[in-house]
Parts: sequence; C-alpha cells; structure tokens
Amino acid sequence: MTSLLRTLVVSILLGGVMTGCDAGFTGEPLPNLPPETYLSVRDSSLVDNLADEERLVSTVYVSWTGDDPDGYVAAYEFRYYDAAAVPTEALWVRTVRNDSLILLPIPPGRATANVVFEVRAIDNEGLADPTPARTVFPIRNSPPEIRLISFELPPDTTFPIFSFSWQAEDPDGAVNLARIEVSFNDSTQFVALPPDVDFVTFVANVDRDNPTQTEATARVYTGRAFRSTTIEVPGLRLDAENTFYVRAVDLADTSSALARYTWFVKKPRSRVLLVNDYRKATGTVVMAYHRAILRDFLPPGMPIDEWDLSQPYVTGSAGNTPRSDALPPVPDPTLRQTLALWDYIYWVSTATVNSIVGNNLPYAAAVMDLFFEQGGRILVHSPVTQPRDPAANLGNPAILLLPLSDLLVLPDTVRRLELASGAAITPVNTPPGVSTVLPPLQSNRFFINELPYFAEGATIVPLYEADYQYLSRRGRRGRWPHPRTVASISADARVALFGLPLVNELTGEPVLIGADGDPDAGRQAIMLLLRSLGFPER
Repeated sequence: MTSLLRTLVVSILLGGVMTGCDAGFTGEPLPNLPPETYLSVRDSSLVDNLADEERLVSTVYVSWTGDDPDGYVAAYEFRYYDAAAVPTEALWVRTVRNDSLILLPIPPGRATANVVFEVRAIDNEGLADPTPARTVFPIRNSPPEIRLISFELPPDTTFPIFSFSWQAEDPDGAVNLARIEVSFNDSTQFVALPPDVDFVTFVANVDRDNPTQTEATARVYTGRAFRSTTIEVPGLRLDAENTFYVRAVDLADTSSALARYTWFVKKPRSRVLLVNDYRKATGTVVMAYHRAILRDFLPPGMPIDEWDLSQPYVTGSAGNTPRSDALPPVPDPTLRQTLALWDYIYWVSTATVNSIVGNNLPYAAAVMDLFFEQGGRILVHSPVTQPRDPAANLGNPAILLLPLSDLLVLPDTVRRLELASGAAITPVNTPPGVSTVLPPLQSNRFFINELPYFAEGATIVPLYEADYQYLSRRGRRGRWPHPRTVASISADARVALFGLPLVNELTGEPVLIGADGDPDAGRQAIMLLLRSLGFPER
C-alpha cells in the first residue's frame, strides 16, 4: 500500500507540472531603456576654466563613449553650435566613431567664440540618449600665415607671363582656410582663389599692336599643370614696375599678413625675339652686329623684342657658371608659355652644347615644344665645343634641338683642330625653300676653339663645311677628314645652326668674309638662313 500511494502522489505532481506548462506566461514586456553618453571632457563647460589667452584653437580633438543597459550602442550623433544660438535637430551628424577632430565655427569678424558640443548615443533599436553629453569649448581664432617660395620667385624683369608659388598655413588646420587673395599694385582690392591653390601662372591680356596700352588684366592658371580658370586679376602695369600682393583668409574672415614681391614687366611688341645669350662683357659689340642683321632683313619699322640672358658673365676658367638669373626659375609652365609668345627667335650664344648645367639654351630647349607646335622657327648662332663632362652632357636638350647628329670628340692623339686664316668655308647645300646659293666664305682669323660637328641623317641639311687642320700630340699637322660641318638646318626648316663667329668681339670687324674678300658675305649667309626659316622679310 505504501508503494502504491507513493506512485499516485508522483503522478499527480507531474500532471500538475504539465498542466502549468501549457498555460503560458502573462504580463507586459519591459520598455527599451535609452543609452547613456559620456564625453572625455567631464566638465559641462570649460569657459570658466580657461583665461582668454588660454582659449583653445578652433580645431579640437573630442572623444566619447556610450553604454546601453538593455542592448548595445549602434552609433552616435554629435552637433556643435555657438553658445548664444538655438540648436536644431538638423545639426546632428551621425557617426559610428567614438572620436573626431572637429573644426569649431567662429563667426566671421570675431576673434573668439564659445561653442557648445553635444554628443548622444543611439542604441540598437534606434533610441537616442535624451540627455546628450555636453560641454562648451572656449576657442580663439588664430590668423593664417603665408609666405612666397623664394626660389621660385620671378626674375627682376619678366615678360607678361610669370608664376608665383606660396605656402599657406593655419594654426587651426588647413580646413580652416577659406581662400587665397591676390592683387597687383593695390593692397586694398583683392581677387579670391581657392584655398588649396599654391602655384599660379599669370598670363596678361596684351595687345602688342596697341602702343598706347600700359595696363592689362591677367588670366589665372593654377598648378604646374597650367589649369585654365575664369579668374582674371586687374591692374598689371606694362613696361613698368609691379608689386604682387598675396594673403590667406580663414573661415572667420581673418587675414594673414601680406606677402609681396616687386619686379618689372616688359610688354612684347613683336613676333620676333632676339636673345642675347652672349655671356661675355664684349657681348655689346657682337649683339650690335646681329641686331643690325635682323633690322636690315626684317620689314622696315618692324620692332624686335630682346631678352638679355648674358649675365652672369663667363670669364676665364670659371668652371660651371650658373645659367642666367633672367630666366624663369620654373621651366614648365612659365618658360614654356613665355617662349610661345613669339613666332621667330634669333638666339646668339657663347655656349650651348658643351654642358647642360649653366648653359641657357639646354634649359629653354627642353620646353620649346609649344613654341614649335605653334609654328615657331629659330636660328641659333653658337660655337660647337667639346663637352666639359661627356657623361654629364648625355641627353643635352640643346643637342636634341639643334640640326646636328652628334658632337665631335677628338682622339687622344689629336691635341686640337685649327681653322687657319684664309681657310675655305664651302657651301655644300642650298637651304630649303631658297633658290639663292650660299656664298663661299673664308676665315679671316685663326680659329682653335670652335669645332665642326656631325650632321648626318635625312632630317638634317648640312650647309657649310670648313677646311680644318689637325695638330697631333707630336706636333704634326694634316687635313682633318670628317666631320667638317659648321652650319646646318633641319630639313623642315624649323631650326638652323651657325657654328662659327661672324665678327671680332673687340673690334666689330668680320672674321668670316667671302671667298672673294667680300666683308658682307657672312651677313648674306645669315640672311639666307633667315629666309629659309621664314622670318618676315622686307
């Protein structure tokens, strides 16, 4: 009986349990609780904690955390606004980060501001913290700074294409820069540029056929890629001294101190440019001779623009003399665009092919592509001499430009080449497009520094060969066989080279004369080259 009773009791209890499971739970679920948010800055306001001189810069680093009692924090929202303003819901910015570097706003024209920063956590059900973490940052605006890059400043004289570069900084961060402002000759009226611009090329709107034009606007091209803009800056003076002003302005409308630079701008008046690259003090005599050739060839009254690249002078064994400081320090785009101002260039030089370093033509030749794309033609009058350092001279842009295929390197057994007084300089071809035969010439002095060069290939037309003699290390003399070319022109009549001097640099007397003794034969030869190149002719 006892066992039976015990079994009956267990069965009743199990039946009660089963009946209870089938009945289900009753009651209301607990509501979703909002998250809490905490700022790393525990004070609700820092205004009273910092004196005016201790106010923060407007770019501040802020971090925060959040906690949710019945779920997890899925995101945050933050906003900031002036303490005197009424915030709106539209100011909230959503993020999943728990820190940020933030530029706090300072109203334009004010040096300080008290800015409220609030952040609230958002939980996994989208509920926001109804009591955001909050503090007030007392901030001050620091004025931006700007400086011109000194090694890229224009020369003291330029034509109306020139570039400036600068470095602008803001203690409150680069994002606080609002714009760069520039001006010519007026420190009160400025033209705005984007804040990220740090290199600008100005191209003046010059009418070279208007002799009364003394002022021009300048178009703005940004970056070293020469990007066109619609921006123009007025007030550039032509054939006069100019001062360029530049300043940085931040989002609070606070300006940096002015940076400035003064230089002279020449107005081009011609399509023909005479380059004085004769880097000796005696260049005055030589350039007068070449200037007279141009004036006698060009139509009467046609002006000639001149560019003086003669200094610093090369004297004695000075070694590597720097290239002329009259050239723009930035070849591309500044020099490339400047050379394209002209259709014809007459370049007179003391040295072009013997070194890349220090010589002016290699620097210019590397950026002459635009000049030629626009139909440009150039005559180069320069001696051809042995490279000072053949390995360093590889790839010399002047060699690639000129109508020669290679330079002559004398064998070790040859001390030098000589062109004796009275030696024949014989025409071997007629310049392209010219029916008149070049006059036979002869030397009127003893030459030892000027060498012949190789002029081979279908793209080069040799024009003159000279009767050189060699002097061996043992003192023997004999006729030099090859090369003997001293003047040539490209087959497309775009570039010509004359490699012997025409005039005594001290006396002005011709050092090349006609085979018949005509002192003007050298001039006549140069004029035939100008005609072949298509220079305007009277």
